[in-house]
Amino acid sequence: MALAAGSVSSARPADVDSLGNRQLAAIGFVDVTAAPFHADATGKRDGTDALQRAIDFARDHQMVTFFPPGTYTVSDTLRCIHGRHDPVTLEVRTKSRDVPCVLVGSRIGNSRPRIVLAPGSPGFNDPARPKYVIHFWARGLSEAPPEEPQPNISMNQMLLGIDVTIGPDNAGAVGIRHRAAQGSGVQDSTIDATHGYCGLEGGAGSGGSHANVTVIGGRIGVDLRQTQPASTITGFTLIGQTETALLCAGRQAVCAVGLRIETESAGPAIVTRPGWAAHHGQLCLVDSSIDFTRPGDNTAIDAESSLHLENVYVRGAGTLIRQTGKPETTAEAEGWTRVSQYAAGVASKYRARKYDDRVFEYPAPIFVDGKRWEEPVLAQVKPGVAPPSDLQSRHLWEDDFPGWESPGAVNVKSPPYSAAGDGATDDAAAIQRAVDEHEIVFLPKGRYAVSRTIRLRPDTKLIGAFRCFTWLVPLGTEDGDFPDGAAPRPVLDTADDPDARTIVALLGIEVSHETPGAYCLRWRCGRRSIFRATNTVLNTPWGRRGESAPPVNQPLVLVTGHGGGQWYNFHQESYRRQGPDYRHLLVEGTAEPLHFYQCNPEHARSDSNMELRRARFVSIYGLKGEYNRPILTIRDCDHVRLFGYGGNAAASEGHALFVVERTPNFLLANLVDSPRMPQGIPDTFFAGDGVDPRRWHMVEEHTAEGPIVRTEPLDRPVLYQRGRPQAGWEPSP
Repeated sequence: MALAAGSVSSARPADVDSLGNRQLAAIGFVDVTAAPFHADATGKRDGTDALQRAIDFARDHQMVTFFPPGTYTVSDTLRCIHGRHDPVTLEVRTKSRDVPCVLVGSRIGNSRPRIVLAPGSPGFNDPARPKYVIHFWARGLSEAPPEEPQPNISMNQMLLGIDVTIGPDNAGAVGIRHRAAQGSGVQDSTIDATHGYCGLEGGAGSGGSHANVTVIGGRIGVDLRQTQPASTITGFTLIGQTETALLCAGRQAVCAVGLRIETESAGPAIVTRPGWAAHHGQLCLVDSSIDFTRPGDNTAIDAESSLHLENVYVRGAGTLIRQTGKPETTAEAEGWTRVSQYAAGVASKYRARKYDDRVFEYPAPIFVDGKRWEEPVLAQVKPGVAPPSDLQSRHLWEDDFPGWESPGAVNVKSPPYSAAGDGATDDAAAIQRAVDEHEIVFLPKGRYAVSRTIRLRPDTKLIGAFRCFTWLVPLGTEDGDFPDGAAPRPVLDTADDPDARTIVALLGIEVSHETPGAYCLRWRCGRRSIFRATNTVLNTPWGRRGESAPPVNQPLVLVTGHGGGQWYNFHQESYRRQGPDYRHLLVEGTAEPLHFYQCNPEHARSDSNMELRRARFVSIYGLKGEYNRPILTIRDCDHVRLFGYGGNAAASEGHALFVVERTPNFLLANLVDSPRMPQGIPDTFFAGDGVDPRRWHMVEEHTAEGPIVRTEPLDRPVLYQRGRPQAGWEPSP
């Protein structure tokens, strides 16, 4: 079977044929219970060694580590080390971001597969020295020791649909450690930390995020003191922690959306701290609830960094918010209180030690309707308002999310479709026929070359093996859809239907200069549709080959028509051969609610990385960027919301990272960066050079009336808002 884009060869023999479960191997999955691993799914025998060998094997062969239903007992850490390094020589591989560890549980049955830490396992008993049950990480590319992690290159690493339980007498155990970047995360998992220290440690950002996770017990539910920039957690439920449910001190603003906390402790339920450098520990909390089951003198949030809340409900706390240098926000302990909005900034400092030891002081102001807010806090609090029933569920997929095991799912490699997936055979007719005849279409591991656009039905669920193991690639035939760069067509096209329930998940789409008439995706399906863990790649050539390649001057991904829905972990970071009108992502002329849960458009050499144009009801929960061009342009839109921005981008001198034009209702919250001073780095460097922070602006607004409003160069607004932007949901009470 052909490897996916960016494939590498292992130093060890290619022994996929030795796998006992040939049926799963054929679709790109390694069965941990089959030969040669024979992991015990009854929980009676220690499976640490068997599972570790299966994880390593699957990684090195670019396959999914698959857990059939059952219980798997371990007594030591499962090390999910990214495959950027050869496992034997530890030499850095080329084109290696697509060699991750991917752990996936079976969807068959009433419960997910479960990894259980055996009672009293060695090394797990000291809370002062926590030890992980599962540890995702990547070795560094520098001269650092090989056991020192480099989280910004831990990409495409995923745990999906597996529960973790910490057994008794493991007081220092952490369920999962997963600080990572693009395409990574923990999803669909319950972590029982009742007998442990913490459920989940480490935040995924920069195009990765964690979603649909429940943590039960532990001293700390989720520890985000170490994160990648603009980390996002979506749809988390934290129950019964004895100290703090959520602890934040990571890099730039965390966005927690759809968070539900239930606790018997006095709190604080959420704690934020400024961390070890400038612009750490900021938090955006959206559509969330905190419920103290023992009402009294409890504290919901204790913050030492900038804080923004939007539609948050608290019950049983006398102190809603305690924040450094700000008056406390209080409530009656009995009953629910709704915080419809809260914003208060905490200034930050940055010492440029590597350059000239200057100290920069960054205010965190509030702007409302173009004017700097004079009060230290903007707060709208109303007692007696309970949360709506869908406060969390509106941000998540359904429990029966489709997959290759779903009833009625069809495999495009099986007869009568018999797609080749070899990267050369034209599979367009086979895939299109499968889409026309079935609702759930599964693309196993492979590269599926298509000469024509694949057109989805309104109810299509197109599912791959994983985002860097299953690829759709355009085939450059003269009689196909993609030879004409002046009339580009999408490789994948959805139906233009506001009621569509389309799903595209766990696959990649790659285009290149060899097919100038192809772009990745046109998305026109409405608010009930889902884009999840899907990769979009613009592969452009280096060096002399690149000199003759025509520039790309159209969007790589276009959302238009009735385009809307929920997008999880979108990222795009190409930077070569791009014209001024290129966009990683363009949202144009839409009105269906569109929600991005972690969005990472960066490095583009065009006029903007991402643009919203004549669009309404767009919400972004966590945005990260790099380079010197605008990260986001909002033009002639309405009801746009951005919660949390981070990254090391710096606008060109005199320009801004966020440009807003003629948009009456919008909100930008917690805009912070990782400062970089100029170093004389050439523009060929993907992230660009640093820029003196006194010479660029975070926000530039062009109002409909004509005046231009710019934030001061060192301003890092906790809130920049005009009008009253709405999400586009049904009205909440």
